[in-house]
Amino acid sequence: MGNCCDGRDQKSSKQIFIIGPPGSGKSKLTEKLSNNKKYEFIDIPELDMESSIKSREKSIENFQKQYKKSENDNKQIIGLILCVKFERTDLMKRNLLSVIKFFRQFKNLMILVVTHFDLSENQNQDKRDLKKSLNYLLDKDEERVMFSNNFEQDGQEVIDQAIQKIIEKKNELQFTLKNTIFEEFDESEQKKLLQNMQQSFNKC
Repeated sequence: MGNCCDGRDQKSSKQIFIIGPPGSGKSKLTEKLSNNKKYEFIDIPELDMESSIKSREKSIENFQKQYKKSENDNKQIIGLILCVKFERTDLMKRNLLSVIKFFRQFKNLMILVVTHFDLSENQNQDKRDLKKSLNYLLDKDEERVMFSNNFEQDGQEVIDQAIQKIIEKKNELQFTLKNTIFEEFDESEQKKLLQNMQQSFNKC
């Protein structure tokens, strides 16, 4: 299960889920955000949706558990941070798409963070290029494409500004599992459906 990082005795009621494929640098980023005073950042276990059916089912189960815990704790999920490790642009796009396709309806709630950016040999140029290459995932909003260097502490002010931006953009949009691959199957509805089917069968 992922870790909660808030840095306060009294945890915030506003949560941001940090998600990503295997090896995306989520945990390191969560640690760097642990002193944020406004939000509680939740490190969701890696979303491995493509390597096997078993890994996909496990990823879905883990996400459902954290979502249910947040609901039970009366937390408001106000955004998603999607992480991807810096490497070749085509590989980053592939890794991002392997996750973001399951959250398309929540693009306005999302920030994209390229981690391990210290691997870049020309950070200024790579930032410009990647903002242009990846902004289509966020409706052309380059300001929500961010970068994290493993050996430097990210400025909380920059993160807060990006979060404020998604809060302003979301309008009435609320994060929910409904109509997503993570939606839990309602056993009571299933039972009712089976009963109706049985009644229809008995009438025949």
